[in-house]
Amino acid sequence: MSTPADVYEDSRYKTDELPAHLGKDPSKETLQSWYSNFGWVWLCQITNNSSNTIKFYNPWYDVNGEIAPGKTESYNSKGYFPLWSYSKRYEITYYNQAFKEWKKMTIKDLDGNWWLSFEQDAVDEDIRAVRPPAIVTVSGINLTITESGYEIYSVSCGKLHSRLSFQAPSDY
Repeated sequence: MSTPADVYEDSRYKTDELPAHLGKDPSKETLQSWYSNFGWVWLCQITNNSSNTIKFYNPWYDVNGEIAPGKTESYNSKGYFPLWSYSKRYEITYYNQAFKEWKKMTIKDLDGNWWLSFEQDAVDEDIRAVRPPAIVTVSGINLTITESGYEIYSVSCGKLHSRLSFQAPSDY
C-alpha cells in the first residue's frame, strides 16, 4: 500500500477538491508537499447533536467555522486529517455537559496508518483505528458531536464505527 510520501502517484490529487490556496494548477512539488502533511482518512461531515454551537478549524482548507445545534456541515468541514508531524491540527470546540465546560478536541492522523488520535484538554488521548475492511486508498468518516463526546460513522463501511461519551462524576 502506498504511503503519504507517494502522494503524486496515489492519484488523490486527481479526484480531490484542492484547497484554493494551492492555486488553479499547482505544481507536482506543491502537491507532494501539501499531501505529505495529511493522512488517508477523509472527514465527510460533522453533525452537531449537542445543544450548543460548536466551532471547528479545518487545516485542509485552512478555514474556521461554526455549526449550530441540530445542524450538519459538509462543505468547510470536509478534508483529510493532518499527520501528527504537521504543525496544524483539526480542532473542534464544544461544550461537554459531563465536565460542564468547553473542551477543545484536536484530531490528527498518527502516521498515515489509519489510526486517528482524539485529544481534549485534561482528558486522556483516545486513539481509534478507522481502516476500512476493503482495500481502498481513502477511508471516509462522518463525525457527530454529542453533549458529552462524539461518534464516528464509517462512510466506507456504512455503519457506526465507534463512540466515546464522558459521564459526570457521581457524588459518593
